[in-house]
Amino acid sequence: MRNEKILVVDDDPAIRRLIWKSLQSTGLLVYQSDTIEKTLDIMNRVEFQLFLLDVSLEYENDGYHLAQLIRERQPLTPIIFVSGKKNEQDIISGLESGGDVYISKPFAPNVLRAQVISTLNRTEQLLTLSQQREETMLREGIFSFDKNQYQFSKNGEIVNMTSKEIMMILFFMENPYQVFSKEQIYASVWSDGDLDKNLITVYINYLRNKIEDDPKKPKYLQTVWGIGYLFNPEGKEAGTAVSQ
Repeated sequence: MRNEKILVVDDDPAIRRLIWKSLQSTGLLVYQSDTIEKTLDIMNRVEFQLFLLDVSLEYENDGYHLAQLIRERQPLTPIIFVSGKKNEQDIISGLESGGDVYISKPFAPNVLRAQVISTLNRTEQLLTLSQQREETMLREGIFSFDKNQYQFSKNGEIVNMTSKEIMMILFFMENPYQVFSKEQIYASVWSDGDLDKNLITVYINYLRNKIEDDPKKPKYLQTVWGIGYLFNPEGKEAGTAVSQ
C-alpha cells in the first residue's frame, strides 16, 4: 500500500469524488480543493507528492496559472491535468504551464489510476537516482569530484589528471581546510613503501599546475610553513600559508 499525498483540484465535486474513488484502493492520501486560494492554503500545511488539476476552476484557465504557482514552490513534483478542454492548444498550454501529463474528460478510472501510479513511480525513481548522484559528488568551492567516475572538475570543467593526482586531490577534497604533513599525505595516497618527501613536493606542483589560476601564486593548494599543505577551496588567504 502506498501513502503518498496527492491533491485533486477541481470545481466539480462529482469529479473530485470519482477521482477519490478511483484511487481509494491504492492507499494514496487524497486531498481536495476547488480554487487556487484554497490550494495554496493547503500547500502551506501539507507537502504533496502529486497534483491533479482541472484547467477551469473559478475562472477560465485558472489551472494553468495554478500549475505555474505550484512549479515555483515545488519544481519537481509531478502535475497531471484532468480536463474537459481537449483540443490540441489546450493540451499544449497545459504542458507548457508545468503539467507532466494531460488527461481529457471523460476518463476511465482505471486508466487514471494507472497513470497516477506510473507517474509517482517514475518520480520516485528519478529522485532516488538524483540522491544517489548527490551522495557520490563532493563539492568544495568551485571544485567538485565525482566518486563514481573519479573525475575532478573546476568551475564545471573536467581537469585531466593521472591516477596518483586523482587520489591526491580526492584526499584533499575529502579533508578541506586541514593541514597535512608530507608523511600523512604519503600514507593516505601511496600507503606503502618508504616515504619520499620529494615525491610529495613534485605531485603538489603537478596539482598546482592543473588547479591554480596562477601556479606560481597558489591560493587553493597552500603550503603551511614547517607543517605541510592545506587545501583551501575558497581560495582565501591563510595567515600561516605561504606560496612555496
